[in-house]
Amino acid sequence: MPDLVKIEETLELPHPRAAVWPILARTDWINRAVGLPPVKYDINPLPEGGSEITARAKIFGIKLEWREFPFEWTEPEFYQVRRIYSSGPFAESLTGIRLKETSAGCAVEIFAHFTPRNAFGKFLARKILGPKTMRDMRVLVSDVGKFLSGQQRTAMSNLPVTATDPAALGEGMKKLHGKNLPFVNKLREFLAESSDVELCRIRPFTVARKWDADRWDVLKLFLHATRAGLLNLSWEVLCPNCRTAPPGRITSLAQLASAAHCDVCNIKFDAEFDKSVELKFSVHPTVRPCVEQIFCLIGPGAKPHIASQIFLEPGQRREWNLPAVKHSFRLNSPQVRESAAFWSVESALSGFDAEIVCAPEKFALRITPPQNDRKKVFVFNPNPFPVQLALQEANWDVDILTAARVTNWQEFRDLFAREVVSPDEDVTVGSQVVLFTDLRGSTALYSSIGDAPAYALVRDHFKILHDVVAAQHGSVVKTIGDAIMAVFSNLPEALAATREMHEQLSRVNSKENARLQLKSGIHAGSCLAVNANDKLDFFGTTINLAARLVSHCNGDDLVLTDEIYSRAETQKFLSAIGHAGISGEEIFTGFPRPVKFWRIPVLQK
Repeated sequence: MPDLVKIEETLELPHPRAAVWPILARTDWINRAVGLPPVKYDINPLPEGGSEITARAKIFGIKLEWREFPFEWTEPEFYQVRRIYSSGPFAESLTGIRLKETSAGCAVEIFAHFTPRNAFGKFLARKILGPKTMRDMRVLVSDVGKFLSGQQRTAMSNLPVTATDPAALGEGMKKLHGKNLPFVNKLREFLAESSDVELCRIRPFTVARKWDADRWDVLKLFLHATRAGLLNLSWEVLCPNCRTAPPGRITSLAQLASAAHCDVCNIKFDAEFDKSVELKFSVHPTVRPCVEQIFCLIGPGAKPHIASQIFLEPGQRREWNLPAVKHSFRLNSPQVRESAAFWSVESALSGFDAEIVCAPEKFALRITPPQNDRKKVFVFNPNPFPVQLALQEANWDVDILTAARVTNWQEFRDLFAREVVSPDEDVTVGSQVVLFTDLRGSTALYSSIGDAPAYALVRDHFKILHDVVAAQHGSVVKTIGDAIMAVFSNLPEALAATREMHEQLSRVNSKENARLQLKSGIHAGSCLAVNANDKLDFFGTTINLAARLVSHCNGDDLVLTDEIYSRAETQKFLSAIGHAGISGEEIFTGFPRPVKFWRIPVLQK
């Protein structure tokens, strides 16, 4: 067997590794920038969980095929990937990056270790592939430094940028300029100058953060840009484990199935509107080509929610240098049925060494007295198969625009009214805040002031409610008589909308010498997203209970379930308006046990 060929180089950057890591962890982007070819992957599920991944590519005209092992990394210290080749001039390779803090910033240690299969492989690694890799990485690391210093717009200047079609771009921009939208010119620049990979799966909230702009302004711009033919929208179902979506696009909610499968993690999961179904955008192909290719499938940049990942062969025991994390992280493995809260592991380690045992059913923790002053954590795989273990953040990325969040916004419903789930699918919404309102005494109002004036007031009241709901990023699902049903993605927005509704109607009453008394009720919980007469609607126990709360309003008040009343957001809201609630209890039709509720009699100070 020929000797191991080691290609290594250290480069200095005047920036901390915490700033450098998010860029250099984007292995898919790095491979594009240094001119490596796209890769084709075959994913084969394993009976014990997870999958075995084989890959194929052609480099320098040579066909390569290899088994791709899971990346190992600890943020922001290092990452590496091992490959065993079944064809080509190499038998094996280990490549990666280490980041080390220095007094001036950080040192970037780049390494590529090749085990040649023959003399040609040794020559290729030493004389061609190794030197080219280091030349390309010098340029890339220099770009990263210039980007972080504000000297250039992009972190990787060699990423391919396909030219836009001037006519298509100009026509779309002309349609946007007439709508008085913010950031239209920034969108033109974004579409014309961004790299190809940046325009294939765009997260609008990420763009808003980079532009230092209001995320809802950017989302509104993107929605109108889609209608103007500048962008396309699509839906992705994210795996709860790796949080990536399978290849291909779901171009309409009607194509969404209630269950999904991740081939890489080899797990089935529900498509949840509030977590795993995400809306993304891509440049319209008439403006710029958008050809999706994969250059790296499973690098750390694609999994920013994982702080560290390790791979264990059967029977292997290794030390795991864990990063410092908060209690919102969990230990997770495709080969271990139950995940474990990391805080319980971390707290158990105080003053002790520990060994995490990856049994098939669940993790076990063995505590031992420390051998020296440095506390150590070991991981042990007792199984006859490999185990991939990750330290995974429990919370989802705030930049993910979930289906619940966007379909709960009136702007989206108005622009994309046809976006509904299939009539054959009921999709779970894990968390939804539901507001029902009604008018007290509207029948008497028609009798006292006449049909036409009363109808005008009721119609105007609907306009007020609609505008208030939209301003708080909610949507009116439907109206029933004088009542509305609205949905929101979080409680503070629903409470703020309710307060504004009551205050605006109070001003209308003063101006028109009228007496429109609004009744309102809020509850939150899981429900089903369904197709009701080609409109997106919601059903379930949460909806039924929210609707029944309004019947216990006296007028000019809000009724909340006890669960919602006790939340910190509600108590903060009550403090702001200077009122407390009056408790009550009732057995509602269809509910077996009494429901405790709270009535807030007046919302205005």
